[in-house]
Amino acid sequence: MKKTTFAILAAFSIILAALMLAYPDILVNPGPLMGGHRHLTRSCLSCHIPFRGVRAEQCVGCHRPETIGLLTVSGRPLNRNTPGSTLHRGLPAGSCTECHTDHKGADARKAIRAFRHEAISSSLRNNCNACHERQKPADALHRSVTGRCAQCHDTEKWSSVLFNHGMLEAGQSANCVTCHRDDRPGDEIHRSQSGCGECHGTNRWKPATFDHTKVSASGKQCVSCHGQDRPSDNLHRVSQTGCGECHATNRWKPATFDHTKVSASGKQCVSCHGKDQPSDELHRVSRAGCGTCHGTNRWTPATFDHNRYFPLQGEHRASCRTCHTDPADYRKYTCYGCHEHSPSRIAAEHREEGIGNYQNCIRCHRSGSGEDRGEHRGGQRKGHGDDD
Repeated sequence: MKKTTFAILAAFSIILAALMLAYPDILVNPGPLMGGHRHLTRSCLSCHIPFRGVRAEQCVGCHRPETIGLLTVSGRPLNRNTPGSTLHRGLPAGSCTECHTDHKGADARKAIRAFRHEAISSSLRNNCNACHERQKPADALHRSVTGRCAQCHDTEKWSSVLFNHGMLEAGQSANCVTCHRDDRPGDEIHRSQSGCGECHGTNRWKPATFDHTKVSASGKQCVSCHGQDRPSDNLHRVSQTGCGECHATNRWKPATFDHTKVSASGKQCVSCHGKDQPSDELHRVSRAGCGTCHGTNRWTPATFDHNRYFPLQGEHRASCRTCHTDPADYRKYTCYGCHEHSPSRIAAEHREEGIGNYQNCIRCHRSGSGEDRGEHRGGQRKGHGDDD
């Protein structure tokens, strides 16, 4: 029984091995070969060593490093001298599989792994132009720089740049427009200035520092450079003072404004702050100046002297809505929101005293601390008349 089983397994293994050798592209092929290797579809051993996989010595049997980029595999000269010829001559023997693979399809570019610059020799690694000569920009900066590419660029991508202006020659480092002519703004201030380094650093254009003392010493006014920054409101149009009286040279805001100079001229607040005036009834009917409630630093917090009308003492320290039920007209008020009065009782009590005009409570009850003393006749206090 054991001999029979062994014979069956042996026969099966022999048949399987024969099939693998006869039809490797069907049984073990992981994918189609690239176009240049298509003729090796059934010749796996041309590249693969049994039980060891692909070895570089198999590659160089056809692709000699010293002829890559110069000759085809068959020995025909190539019409172009590609950067790959220098690159492959600088690679150590046996490093083919670090970059190349196969079975990724007919397009050979899909069979290239990520390239590591560490794999090439140090002499070639320090000579980037040997492979990247065609990628070197033709601008003035790259023509004048004599250092290695690695001083500014890394091996991941060209755009990751760290430029050290100290590598430039003395004359070039002082004349920024040699490279940055297109970056120079066309406004008046940049046309009149000489060296960029007086205001800008070498890392980025902004933030910049500008010494206004040099400009003010020349007699220039702020509007000589900042004419477009000047607001068009009435305050800035009529102001005869210099910008420096309110603004600093670091930034426009925050600004400081001396209102005493304006108030001395007889101007009202609304001359400049008309748009800031609230549209509610309180502000529309108030005849007091803004300074009665507001300060000159900011609108809020504001102070309102309610004692001019009725002192809010004791239990009368209520919210505005308790007495002023009509938010559109603060002149209207009611005392019925808190006091246990009824219109009929109030009418009867005041008529007993001969008071006919009792709708305006604070006309007589000015303090809110109880009934005021005195005789009341005809809706007014004796000896006081119309004291509202």
